[in-house]
Amino acid sequence: MVSDMASERETPLLLSFLDNLAPATEKALPPQELIDACHEIQKKRLDENGNMDSRYVTPVVSGMLREDLVNTLPEFVKGSEDIFKMSLRKMAERLGRYALIFRDEPDPSDITLRGMSYCEQMVYLHHLDFQKVGIPQKRYLDSIRICLEDDEVFNDRVVQAALDHMSGKNLEGESLPLAYMRTIILTCSKHESLHSWICHVLLPRLVEGKVYSDKRQWEGWMRCAKMLENTRDAGISSLEAIKKLPEEMRQIYRTKYPQK
Repeated sequence: MVSDMASERETPLLLSFLDNLAPATEKALPPQELIDACHEIQKKRLDENGNMDSRYVTPVVSGMLREDLVNTLPEFVKGSEDIFKMSLRKMAERLGRYALIFRDEPDPSDITLRGMSYCEQMVYLHHLDFQKVGIPQKRYLDSIRICLEDDEVFNDRVVQAALDHMSGKNLEGESLPLAYMRTIILTCSKHESLHSWICHVLLPRLVEGKVYSDKRQWEGWMRCAKMLENTRDAGISSLEAIKKLPEEMRQIYRTKYPQK
């Protein structure tokens, strides 16, 4: 009713009203009645192009089922950078202890997990089917870059947890997402603290998962290995990972990046 009475000029007041209706305590989640109301408001208050405004559901995302948030994620990616970052913080605001964890549903037949941890956000953003939902590839890549640049939230431990989860799934037969190696390369430049883990754990694990069978991922792997092959840190080098490559692939790597 309040939404129906609010004019376009009063939208900031309406958004503040919705935000204040959402519980602010860690244990109290927004009630389903409020979540449903916010979705209804969002459907009614379309912009001039007929698009839904994600600001109307941002106040209640911490109480939404994670499965529903995965489906809603493209809406936040399409929004402005400020709204996108705010929505991610809201999704995780009651999951502080799970920031580094990708949670498994206790019972896959009964979906109960709510909100989305920072680790989960990185994983789901990487796996976003941007073409299917009409998001340009550049915007898809930018959404991940925005997270990596916000290192107070997406710090080295969060990034490590997400990369670790995705590489583990790769060993189980799941394809690496398009932006995966790009994220590792950006991480190499931003988080020196992860160089050792990338060299001694992640790169060898990707070799085990036959990363070289995907041309795009293989190009990224080689570039990352080259970046860390001759680091100044004693004992931190990608040389051991390179040695784990099959002979044919190692020759391809050395042809592209001769050893100095």
